[in-house]
Amino acid sequence: MANRKRSLLPDVYKQKRRCLIPVNKDVSGELVNEHDWDVPTDTKASLLFLKISFPQEKFEDRIPPILMKHQLYSIIHNRTIVDKHVNDLRESGDVKLFRLGADADESCIVFTEDYQRHCLQVMADLKIDQAIIDKFIETIVKKCKDISLDKETLINTYLFTDKEITELIKSSVLTVRDVGSWWLAIPNAGIFMKSFVKGRKFILTMLRKCKYKQVLQKELEQRKWPKLARLGIMYHVNDIIGADLVVRVQTTSGVLLRLKD
Repeated sequence: MANRKRSLLPDVYKQKRRCLIPVNKDVSGELVNEHDWDVPTDTKASLLFLKISFPQEKFEDRIPPILMKHQLYSIIHNRTIVDKHVNDLRESGDVKLFRLGADADESCIVFTEDYQRHCLQVMADLKIDQAIIDKFIETIVKKCKDISLDKETLINTYLFTDKEITELIKSSVLTVRDVGSWWLAIPNAGIFMKSFVKGRKFILTMLRKCKYKQVLQKELEQRKWPKLARLGIMYHVNDIIGADLVVRVQTTSGVLLRLKD
């Protein structure tokens, strides 16, 4: 019976444990597993794990699963490997990288298929001309590896007209970076950022109120969580660990999270 239950688990869960364990021991960046997994890198497996944990239903499907790059550092301790693999995934077209918030060094990651699906829905709802939608998907979404674009590139490389660029801005797939340049953007990302900021602030406030500014992770997970912080406790545990806002310590009672000074 136990074997039958295990066979019913989705593949990503079966692979996750075996895929993630070797990461901290592999300083060269090569996988140490002797098997060929469906998931090509530990970084991609970690992204899939974070994506599955993303509470998309709480946002009424108004945004795709948005993952912060630094969250990967909470799972894979070798940041050089993470950065290399994320860049490889971007170059292969598996993921898109975006800038969110005021921190110019902060990147978020969305799987390309999820971003494409989201943009198609948003642009269709806004009744953007289908030819513009198709051109955006086939060029910017599928081929562009940059996180920002200037007017010259949009016109000369991707053959967009001024009118079409205006429609892309209207769709919020481009947001102003500077005069004549735009960030590639996620429509409705403001909904995500509002919840992200509230959730991070709440979890850090809870830690500050704890004795010695530390708490067992399992106890933290049982705390009451505000409804407006829709990303959930585990999203923010990975956030604050990966962002180096806390130290994670293994104790006999479990994982202890200690706020950094």
